[in-house]
Amino acid sequence: MQKLISASEENLIPHVQPELNSMSFLRVIKRNILPIAGIAGVITAIAWSTNRSLPTYEGNFQLLVEPVSSEARLVEPSNLIGSNQQINTKQLELDYSTIVTLLKSHKMLSSVVTELQVKYPELTVEQLIEELTIKRLAEDLATERATSTKVNQTKIINISYQNEDSELVHSVLEAVAQKYLDYSLEERKSRIGQGVEFIEQQLPELYSRVNTLQVNIQNLQEQNQLINPETKGEDLLIQISSLQAQQLETQTELNKQRVLRRNLQQQLKISPEEAIVVSTLSEDPNYQSLLQKYKETESEISVESARFQADTPSIQKLEDKQRSLLKLLNKEKQRILRGNSSVAISSSPLLNLQNTILLDMTQQLVNATSQVQLLEAQNQTLTKTINQYERESLKIPQVSRQYTKLQQELTIANQTLQQLLTQKDNLSVELAQSQIPWEMVSEPQLVKDANGNPVLVSDSEKMLLAALIGGLLVGITATAFLEKFQNTFYSVEDIEDTIKSPLLETITWQSIPEQSSVPLLPSIIQDDFQDENIIFESFKSLYANLRLRYSNPAIRSVLVSSAVKEEESTIIIAWNLAKTAAAAGQKVLLVDAHLASPLLHQQSNLSNEKGLSNLLSNQMNSEEVIQQSSHCSNLFILTSGQLPSNSLEQITFNRMPKLIEEFEQAFDLVIYNTAPILENIDTSFMATYTDGIVMTVAINKSKKSLFNKALQQIDNYNLKLLGVVSTDATQLI
Repeated sequence: MQKLISASEENLIPHVQPELNSMSFLRVIKRNILPIAGIAGVITAIAWSTNRSLPTYEGNFQLLVEPVSSEARLVEPSNLIGSNQQINTKQLELDYSTIVTLLKSHKMLSSVVTELQVKYPELTVEQLIEELTIKRLAEDLATERATSTKVNQTKIINISYQNEDSELVHSVLEAVAQKYLDYSLEERKSRIGQGVEFIEQQLPELYSRVNTLQVNIQNLQEQNQLINPETKGEDLLIQISSLQAQQLETQTELNKQRVLRRNLQQQLKISPEEAIVVSTLSEDPNYQSLLQKYKETESEISVESARFQADTPSIQKLEDKQRSLLKLLNKEKQRILRGNSSVAISSSPLLNLQNTILLDMTQQLVNATSQVQLLEAQNQTLTKTINQYERESLKIPQVSRQYTKLQQELTIANQTLQQLLTQKDNLSVELAQSQIPWEMVSEPQLVKDANGNPVLVSDSEKMLLAALIGGLLVGITATAFLEKFQNTFYSVEDIEDTIKSPLLETITWQSIPEQSSVPLLPSIIQDDFQDENIIFESFKSLYANLRLRYSNPAIRSVLVSSAVKEEESTIIIAWNLAKTAAAAGQKVLLVDAHLASPLLHQQSNLSNEKGLSNLLSNQMNSEEVIQQSSHCSNLFILTSGQLPSNSLEQITFNRMPKLIEEFEQAFDLVIYNTAPILENIDTSFMATYTDGIVMTVAINKSKKSLFNKALQQIDNYNLKLLGVVSTDATQLI
């Protein structure tokens, strides 16, 4: 039995997603924020109590890298070439983040380390970069350190260095200070000059590139006779549409003329060629005169034959006259037709008729033939023109891509050219400005106490920060591994991360603790449930999703199953889905195919003396075992029936395909509640003959690995997965 589903194969084939992505990782952190914070706090406390930073010495110096007053900025070379408009002093500020990065770069400090390694061979560039701190000085550095709030920044850069050796600290600060002052003059000036030279080398190539692109765009427009490919494409489509409309009219008229020609041919019993000949001869006076004489002679022969014998001179004379007239007729016919079609029409009865109606019909046949030929030629011309325009329209996307690509390249080239020209102007100004050196505000010195002795400092803040970050990472890692070990779904989002098939609905109800033996089912089954409307709306949404997603053709049979026997949620979903579909007006059959552990007869308060097992054993027919539900007139129930006393294996599923087909013919929708797909191969067997499977998965209960294994089995058996329904049961204490 072959089933067709309107959804695409992409929606029907399950696909397991990676277990941990960015969103699921964030959900893990959110769920376990308290344990993560606790682990981080413990690790931070341990680090604080067991570790102490090694005593180090710290020194610093300060550089003024910008003029102090606005007046000083206004007389710099960069402003002297500006416009007469009012200058915004905020736009004149340096990019301090870039300056700091440059001053702390390997290339900047390598020469300093080379100089110091004569006295301190163990010093490396990496060590210097790590221990050297460069930052823009705030108005109140102490306040910024204490409150961690941003205050107004000065135009001074503070350079500090820490190490266990106080002499090394002082030597490093002096060498670095001298390097930075030299950079503010010679090296910075040299680098800016190299930048200007590089830009000047690039400009000719960019100018050439822009010109080439402009020429290419012009050539493309000229070759394809277009200004804009999009406009050209729209014009071609309009022309094609107009020509197709003309062709449709032409074909309609052509069919009309062909029908007229065929009818006239059948009435006149001559071909169009003969009609042309008849029409031509009927309009020639000489031919008609000879034809009239021929007919008169023929009449005379008939009269004389009644009086005399055939060999009498008078009859022979008339016959000679008739033969002579016939020769003249043929000769005149040959002259009129110029030798064409003379044999084909020599015996046509219309040649000897003068009936006006027949002649009119003959002329109509001639006109219809001419019109057919004209319309056929016109149709061929239209077809040729349409094909030509369609070929041209097929070229438009390629031309459009070339045009767009050239326009993009031209835009980029123009932007690059403009940026280089702007940068050249800026560098030229910077080159003039680099004559102004940086100013030493504070000489290199160690931090000293009131007596002038170097002060030991510690790095407890960095240690605490590192411990806190490490604790957070440990907490996040531990909780992530714990959740992976627990191997369950914690939320609807976790389920959506695992499947690619649609999540049809999430059903939430209340249940009692697991130690109790009686489940609290949704209110559609139990009348005393407190959230009846919410649950009913959930199943209405589930039913609507199935109907709308798979509507052409409509679903006729659905199999409801789970991965393993975690809870009796499949019977709940199957029962309420069947009731919802029946309430919507469909004639529904609910089948309990879970023969080993039937529950449907309990939920529907029906007898289970006979059911599906009797049909599979070929003991009864469908009318004898299908029962009507008391809940709805459109709902019919097929319970599992009594199993043989010795073994389930005595029940054969060979009749199941025929039963499924029989049920679909009798009912609008058939829903099967089946055994878990991983525990009974019969579930997969039945699924091949239905429109698809609806899988159930329980939040905080279903195992991810088993659910993924079930999805993989559905994929391997090439079964159809319609979607997944998640259940979320909250505990009543």
